[in-house]
Amino acid sequence: MTSEIDHLYRIEKFLESMSDLNTLLEAIIRECSAALDAESSSLALYDDKTDELYFYVVRGDDEEREFENRLKSFRLKMGAGIVGWCATHRKPVIINDVYSDPRFDPNADKKTGFVTRSILAVPMIRGDRLVGVVEAVNKQDEAGFSEHDEKVFSVLAAQSALVIENARLQQESIHQARLSAMGQGIAGAAHCIKNILNSIGGGEFVIQTGLKSDNLSKVQRGWEVMRRNTRIMKDLVLDMLTYSKAREPELEPSDINEICDDVRKLVAGKADERNIDVQLDRCADIGEVTLDPKGIYRCILNLASNAVDACTDDNGTVIIATGTADNGDTLTVSVSDNGCGISEADRDNLFKVFFSTKGSKGTGLGLAVTEKIISEHGGTIHVASEHGHGTTFTFRLPVR
Repeated sequence: MTSEIDHLYRIEKFLESMSDLNTLLEAIIRECSAALDAESSSLALYDDKTDELYFYVVRGDDEEREFENRLKSFRLKMGAGIVGWCATHRKPVIINDVYSDPRFDPNADKKTGFVTRSILAVPMIRGDRLVGVVEAVNKQDEAGFSEHDEKVFSVLAAQSALVIENARLQQESIHQARLSAMGQGIAGAAHCIKNILNSIGGGEFVIQTGLKSDNLSKVQRGWEVMRRNTRIMKDLVLDMLTYSKAREPELEPSDINEICDDVRKLVAGKADERNIDVQLDRCADIGEVTLDPKGIYRCILNLASNAVDACTDDNGTVIIATGTADNGDTLTVSVSDNGCGISEADRDNLFKVFFSTKGSKGTGLGLAVTEKIISEHGGTIHVASEHGHGTTFTFRLPVR
C-alpha cells in the first residue's frame, strides 16, 4: 500500500511540475507499470472522427522499444479486442488468461511479436465523454491482476483523463487565440499583400517595356522582381496557414548541425552581396536528435534572415551556434548579429502576429510562426538585444 501511495504522490508532483503532455503521460504510464508490477503499460486515445482507438503512449523495458514503436501505429475499431471492448462498454476488465477469452484479439501480438498473458484495462472518462483506455499488460505475479489493482488503476486512469482533457482545452484556447489574432491582423495582411502586388505590377510593367523595345536585360530585371515577390506572397500564405492551424511536428532523427549549415549556406549568398559574414559555431558533441527537421530549418532560416537584415552596415557578422544544456537534456540553437538591435518597446511585441520592425519589407509572421513551431516541440525561445548593439535569439528544445 505504501508503494502505491508513493506512486500516486509522484504522479501528483508530475502534474504540478510538467507542462509537456507527452512527457507527462509517459511519466504517468511509467508509474502505472511500477505500481501494478506489470511488464508494460499503454494508453490508447479515442478518435471520434474515425471511431477508433490509437495507442498514444506505450511503456515497457528498454529492450522493448521496437515493440513500442510498432504498437503505436496499431489502431483498433471500437469493440475490437479487450481494449476496444473496455472502450465500448466503458467498464474495467481483468483477464488473466487472454488466449482463453474470446474478446482477445491476437493481431497486436502477431504484428509486434509481443506475447500477452494477462490484461487489466480501464476506461478514461470525463463527464459523459470517452477519452480513451489505459491498459496494463502481464502482471509479474503469477496470480495475475486483482480487484485491488483495478481500483488503483482506476485512480490513475482518472488522473490521465484529467491531464488529457486539460491539455485539449488549453490547445483549443490557444487555437482560438491564434484565429482571433489572425482576424485582427487581416488589415495588416491586406496592406502587405497590396505592397507585394504593387511590386509584381511594377515588374510586369518593366517586362512589357523590355518586350516592346526588344531589351532582354530589362525583361530579365522585371522577371526577377516578379519572381521575388511571388515567392514572398507564397511564404506569406504558408505562414498564415501554419500559424492558424494546430500541427503535430513530424519527428525524425536529425543532425541539427547539418540543418544549421544548410541555413548558413542559403543566407550566405544574400549576405555576401553586403559583405556580411555568416558563421556556424557547431557543438561537436551533439549527435542525432529527434525533431521536425523541416520545421526547425524554417525557424533557423527565419532567425538568420532577420539577423542578416539587421546588419545595416558592411562588415556585419551573423553567428549560428548549437549547444546543449541541462546535462545534455536540452538542445540549444542561437542566432546572433552585431546589427541595429531591437528597442525595449519592440521586444515586447516581437512574437505578435503581423508585428514587424521592417516596415513594408516584413510580413510580421516569421517570428510568430517560429515561436509556434518551437512551442509545438515543447521548447522555448528567448531574445536578448540592446538597441544599436546587436541581437541574439536562442531557442531550447528538449532532447528526445
